[in-house]
Amino acid sequence: MPLPEESLTGPIHVSVFRPQRAPQVRGIVHHELMLRGQRVATVSGSPVIHPAFVWVQLAELLSLDDLVVAGDFLITGTKPFDGRRPWTTSDELRAAVESTPGARGVRTARAALTEIRYGCLSPQETRLRLLVERAGLPSPVLNHRVYDARGNLVAMLDGAFPEQLVGYEYMGDHHRKDRSTYRYDMVRRARVEDLGWSQLDISSDDLEKRPLETLARIARRLHTAGATVPVIENGVVARIRRR
Repeated sequence: MPLPEESLTGPIHVSVFRPQRAPQVRGIVHHELMLRGQRVATVSGSPVIHPAFVWVQLAELLSLDDLVVAGDFLITGTKPFDGRRPWTTSDELRAAVESTPGARGVRTARAALTEIRYGCLSPQETRLRLLVERAGLPSPVLNHRVYDARGNLVAMLDGAFPEQLVGYEYMGDHHRKDRSTYRYDMVRRARVEDLGWSQLDISSDDLEKRPLETLARIARRLHTAGATVPVIENGVVARIRRR
């Protein structure tokens, strides 16, 4: 699952269930767990804690947003693209939290459960969704498919507001560095806009360095299309009434 860069280095963590005692081995951090309904899965022949319970364990170490990113990944995987079953479900995450009420970080896990959604295919897509929803804008439809009059698939937008024909795409660096991807993006955007849609392309700078400006851009597009939304300008949220 996607994790902050700083969490990807360091020793391996190994757990045993009490009354077993963890072996003391150099370079490994050992944990002795109380058996509280944790599920165990097998990966490459080795027993590991089920992803839902690993997610609860991570609540002690991660920020709320990083935990939501990980949760979105676990319940989505690559299913919107290829139909493959994701690692777990939101119900399994909730059950894991409820079965470990005294776990460290459980409050963060409970808070994350309220914001996790199926559909985001990258950490930045999750962060963009959180930015939009927390600002009071309508919740976007994730991975919305746009079809032409003949029923041909034109695009799958990262986020969309179908009633207003407004959508957005998070443009990672690969969209810029790969020539064929860059050219395809240009054609796809033109086709989407030919169907009456308004598409915003959002970069990491838009998300991280100028989030209020990015929210205001989205809000203005929605307002122009007839929606009642808050407009965010210089940190001030003002309600705009529908025309």
